Order: sequence, then structure tokens, then C-alpha cells
Amino acid sequence: MSDKSRMARKWLYAVWGAGAIIFAGYYALWRYAAGEMETAVTEWMTEQRENGLQVEHGAIRRDGFPFFLRVHIDAPHIASEDVGAWRAERLTLDALPYDLNRLIFSPSGEQTVVTEQSGLWRFEAEDLRASIANDESRGWVFAVTMKDASSNGPLGQVAKIDSLIFDIAPDEETPTTLTLALAGAGYAFRDADRSIDVDKVNVALSLTQTHMLSGADAVDNWRHAGGALTIHGMNAAIDQSALSVFGTIGLDNENLPAGELTASLEKPAGLAGALAASGALSAEEADAATAGLAFAAMSQGGRIEAPIILHAGAATIAGVKIADLK
Repeated sequence: MSDKSRMARKWLYAVWGAGAIIFAGYYALWRYAAGEMETAVTEWMTEQRENGLQVEHGAIRRDGFPFFLRVHIDAPHIASEDVGAWRAERLTLDALPYDLNRLIFSPSGEQTVVTEQSGLWRFEAEDLRASIANDESRGWVFAVTMKDASSNGPLGQVAKIDSLIFDIAPDEETPTTLTLALAGAGYAFRDADRSIDVDKVNVALSLTQTHMLSGADAVDNWRHAGGALTIHGMNAAIDQSALSVFGTIGLDNENLPAGELTASLEKPAGLAGALAASGALSAEEADAATAGLAFAAMSQGGRIEAPIILHAGAATIAGVKIADLK
């Protein structure tokens, strides 16, 4: 064998050896990070139990090598006497081995949610992911993605969502202000008396003075601090109606919503029906709203361009009541 061949073989061995060392090091890193992630999960469960929550689960196992840190929790069940209970067939947590700044939660199979007010609801989705991530400019971002979801209530209610994406995060310049961006499509709700269809909705909101929203007097404290909900833009297609809204909402001295929103409404009959179905109007009020909005639209060429006024526990547009603000 020539000296040149021996040298080439030595280099080949060196490359394979370096690759093996790198692989072994990465595997050790992955095992360590996966162990830390699993430990964090069990510590969180212990902490919640100490805080009074009921936390139960089946087997916990990890996989995802080499691309993900992945922990599967079988049959997670979290319950609180004051709030209710949630259960799923499985909850999967994902992170990147070299970056634990973003954690993704993916429940799978059938989920159940039970509260005293709404009873037991069953829920399934083809794709459901929630994530919490550190963000250099905003501090953190919480995001949810949902696709082809359906749920069934205790009284025969059925709700469906084709797609929903939203994220919540502090404002970059004012951390006490939370911002929300939402895009949804194909929402439908049915029960024995009501039917609501929302073809699509896009919303951008911000909520100020959120640091005041805690404690027994949270609402009063928030109002006195000048808290407000700003709708930077909302566009919705609701049962053939087209609605566009922006403006700011606060609270009056009775802690009822107050403010004036710039609005554009086309083909208003569908909106009036949806408001009745949602419980915002009684059947009689919905009939009156349908007639009043139809007349207002006719007088303005088919589209209502008028403010939505929130005052004294009611919302009106063009002088027509469209919602009770309880």
C-alpha cells in the first residue's frame, strides 16, 4: 500500500471518529435535556398538587431523538373544585434539544372539559397545538393553532371550527398591555334552539393595564387605572353579513362596557340572527333588530356606516339595539 493510500485511510478514520464523537456528544446532550424536561414536568405536577389542584396521569415517556425533545404523558387529568376539570387521552410536549425557549403542548385523542356552569363537553381536533416561547422584544408569546375541531355538550350542543390561529403577547413598548391577533374560519354552533355560523373572523386587539386585573376588586381597579380594550381591527363574515369594526371600549361607573366603535355592516339580517342565537338579544329584540337594521341599510344604499355605541348596558347601531351588555 502506498504512503498516499495510507494517509487517505487515516483521514477517513479520523472523519468517522470525529463524527462518532459528535454523535455521542449530541446523544448525551439530548438525554440530559430530555431528562431535565421530564423532571420539570414532574416538578410542575407536584407544585400544582401542593397548590390544591388534583393532578393525575398515566405513563410518562420520552422520545423524539434526534430532532426533538418529546415527552408523552398518558391520560393527563387536572381538576379544581373552583374551576372544573380537564382530561385528555395524551398530552405531548415538544422542544428543541439546543433551544428550550419554546415549549409546544399537543393534546391528542378525545378531551373532556367539565365545569359547574356548562357541564361536560367532549372535544376532538385533527390538529391542536399550544406553545409558550420567550421573545427578545416582547418577553413571551403564547400561541394556539387548531384545525378541524368539534365538541359536543351535555344538552346536545354541537360546535365546530375549521381553523383557528391566535397569539397573545405583551406589547413591545408597554409590557402591561397585552396584544392578541386571531384568525378563524368555519365556526358553527347548534343546539335545540339556536344556530350560529361564522364563515371567518380576523381580529387584532390590545388590553391595557393588565397588571391591575388581579384580586377581589380587579374590575374596579382596572377601570380606575384607565384600563381599555382597543379593537385595532375586526372583520367578520357572519351568516352572509359582513361586519368591520374598530375602536376602544372601557367601563362605566357600573362596570358595564362603554365606548363608541366605528363600524361598517353589510346585509345585517345574518348578524341580527346570530346575536339572537348567542343570547345577546331576546327573540323579540332580534325581530326588531332585523327590521330596524334592514331599514337602516336600505336608507344607506345597502350598507350601514355608523358607530356602534355601548352605553347603559346596551349596544346600538343606527339607533337599533343589537346587544344587551350584561
